[in-house]
Amino acid sequence: MIADIQITFWTDHPSDTECLEEVFLYHTGKEKTLTGAKKCHDVIISSSKDKLNLSAGKPLMWEGYINENVPVKWYNHVDEDENIISVGDTILIRHQPQRSLTVCYLVETKARFSKSYRPQLTNCIFFLLHNIASMHGKYCIHASCMVKDGNAYLFLGKSGDGKSTISMLLGVAGWEYMGDDLVFISLDENGEVIIDGFLSKAKLFNEKSKMKNSIDVIKNQHFNYTYKKKLGAIFNLQRTHICKESVLLPASQTEVFTWLMSAGNNIKIQYRQRRWVDICEKASSLPAHTLMFADKEYFNPDILNAALQ
Repeated sequence: MIADIQITFWTDHPSDTECLEEVFLYHTGKEKTLTGAKKCHDVIISSSKDKLNLSAGKPLMWEGYINENVPVKWYNHVDEDENIISVGDTILIRHQPQRSLTVCYLVETKARFSKSYRPQLTNCIFFLLHNIASMHGKYCIHASCMVKDGNAYLFLGKSGDGKSTISMLLGVAGWEYMGDDLVFISLDENGEVIIDGFLSKAKLFNEKSKMKNSIDVIKNQHFNYTYKKKLGAIFNLQRTHICKESVLLPASQTEVFTWLMSAGNNIKIQYRQRRWVDICEKASSLPAHTLMFADKEYFNPDILNAALQ
């Protein structure tokens, strides 16, 4: 269960199963059982020995990159019955929104005198998740999220600005964990902005290795966690080395809208695009601040209290 969507993956390949268990660590049927799921989606993962075969005459709607350097081409308008997406040269995705069905072909290639190579599901799993969630009115956003007193608080920022670090600091201070890198934002039937967490391993920078390590903070740090809360306020992190103590600055609605649009994925490859803009506009009216995030050793969670009231 992810963002109140019951997503069922069908595959018979061991590496796919390992990927899904690792990525959806706290979102499998064993860890989370919810009743009354309103939305369901099936994903079939299929190995293919044939080259990508795009039907002739399919209009190219958008092309760009994911994961910084992987080329993506989106064929057909998002409102059509089926959308076809190529990811690199070895992954083909067919979305059928009306049927709540996605088929993902991982194309095996074989060089002469060598074993065949099959791309890993990890190469496209988050892109798949982004597409599927937006079909159902939920939108991925690059942010960490923590909960205090029943409200969710978003922490936006570029990679390296401290989203995972502040999640750790607030988790130690007793806040509930909802994710350190990816969450889902939506509007409920009452027009309230809702955050659905994505409980994955936190990616924390290791000073010794100078690399990020994946740590299960729920298991290892015994963090409390939750899956869904109303959004209370938004913080945009900016690293500063001018002083040791962090500083909180007010932000305008225009700034917040810009932050949210940047933290979301490309609007051209989202379903229900107007809905996404409406969510950003509504969320922009909530309390928001820029957090000049300084030395973590001197960070005091009480600095956030002004925004929580």
